[in-house]
Amino acid sequence: MSHSSSNVHGKRQASTQGGHHKSQKRARTQEDLDEGRMRIASIYRSALATSTLQKNFEQTHDIFHDRHQAIIHGREARTPSEAAKVSNLASEQRKHPMAIGRPFETTGPPIAIYHTVFSEFKTFIKSPDAAPPKDVVAALNLMQAAAEVYRNEDARIKSIRPFIEDLLKRRMFGLPAGYSFNPDGVIWCDTTVALVPLLVMEAENEIGTGGSGPDIQGAFAFRKLWVEDKSPLSKIQNVCCCPSFVLSMVGPHITIHGAIFADQFIVQPLTETLGLTNYPDPFGRARYIAKIMVALRRCLEALEDFYNGLIPADISQRANISPIFRQYDGGDGEKVTLTYTSPNLLSTRVGRAMFNALAKRPNDEQGISVKVKFTTRYCPAAHALLAESNLAPKLRHCEKLEDGWIVVVMDSVAGQDMASVKHGSVPPSAFEDVERAIRTLHGEGWVFGDLRSPNIMLYERDIPGVGTRKGAMLVDFDWAGKENEQRYPPGLNPDIKWPEGVEEGGIIKMEHDDRMLELLKAGEL
Repeated sequence: MSHSSSNVHGKRQASTQGGHHKSQKRARTQEDLDEGRMRIASIYRSALATSTLQKNFEQTHDIFHDRHQAIIHGREARTPSEAAKVSNLASEQRKHPMAIGRPFETTGPPIAIYHTVFSEFKTFIKSPDAAPPKDVVAALNLMQAAAEVYRNEDARIKSIRPFIEDLLKRRMFGLPAGYSFNPDGVIWCDTTVALVPLLVMEAENEIGTGGSGPDIQGAFAFRKLWVEDKSPLSKIQNVCCCPSFVLSMVGPHITIHGAIFADQFIVQPLTETLGLTNYPDPFGRARYIAKIMVALRRCLEALEDFYNGLIPADISQRANISPIFRQYDGGDGEKVTLTYTSPNLLSTRVGRAMFNALAKRPNDEQGISVKVKFTTRYCPAAHALLAESNLAPKLRHCEKLEDGWIVVVMDSVAGQDMASVKHGSVPPSAFEDVERAIRTLHGEGWVFGDLRSPNIMLYERDIPGVGTRKGAMLVDFDWAGKENEQRYPPGLNPDIKWPEGVEEGGIIKMEHDDRMLELLKAGEL
């Protein structure tokens, strides 16, 4: 066979093999999609179970119990370097879970609701102020050092750490004697009772060289630092949510995370993974990196002031490990104070947060039981409209916070959600209330969107001159909005029998609400 014909044969063979590989790739892609859908379905089924058992949960669980369990998990977990290995991570997260987003359902609520330093960090980055020239030079030095190729991790850390210290104006150290592990660097705050970690750094020389991701290893190191048995940190842990930062570095890339310990340990990224090299405009990149590092420096200063201002205690204090949103304007010039009385009621839901609380005005000894919810989208107008007709809990307050999250305060309703009772036990009067609620919304141009049984509360409604009867309220207005404007979120539960025309990211229509009402009455939602 001639050389040219051999080449042609080779190309044909490669083409045939390529088609086979593409077919295999498509099959794998479909398998991945199916697996993803199954995982989403599993998450939603877990969420439904959580909703059904929520009343039980509220009665039997307490933030101190959850904290104690989290401490036990942290103590029993492997060392950070071992736990973070790919071969161990899945089993570690099953045995000793931590809210780090691996797997997806371990994504915790926003850490910014527990301490202001994390929203301040993002605010500093977004500000129009430029970093000082000296810091831009220091950032460029960091970029140049990070771009070098090093023999091993120790060589990389030894070369780069001084530039990070220069930008943060703080030294990094190891751990005191007695610890079972040693992170690549810790910035400490020396308080009157203990050294408190403000920042933990973990690094890998290059991607794929260490057997574990430094971001996950750093998260586990943060937890280990706070759970060491007989550590003086326990007196600090009792009075705060233990806010810290985690800086991970792999090759010429860094990521900054925030970390807290409320009812569970939560670590979340505050930045994307930041590349430090191969930018045609290195000076522009240096200005951006400098701005981020200066923001981190300011936040470390704020954390130091925070820890030095604490009064250590031997007993845990609920108020200091609850969300920081604790007061709002009651609408008449009076301030309403919130005292949280539960841990996160939605801790098994991805990124969700809702708490029981007591709302008190000045000179009000008894207060009002409320739910405090943190969400990324909400329709207070639709909620308030139904509350006027007693078809939704009274809306006490709704406010967009500095970090973009929305806080909602509403009255607690004594009752149970429709998902937790047998369909045949739901009285017709409850369905009448649900239908009246939907008609009221539609009459004003609103859609509800998520008309499922977990979002409907059953309770005893007082009827003047008649007595009481079973009634219903709608309680979740995250998806509500104007028709032809509001859209369904991504990740719709594939187990739900959604009406025809409902799709992820699609427009929410009144006809969808109507069809969901029919399915609800038939016991299919």
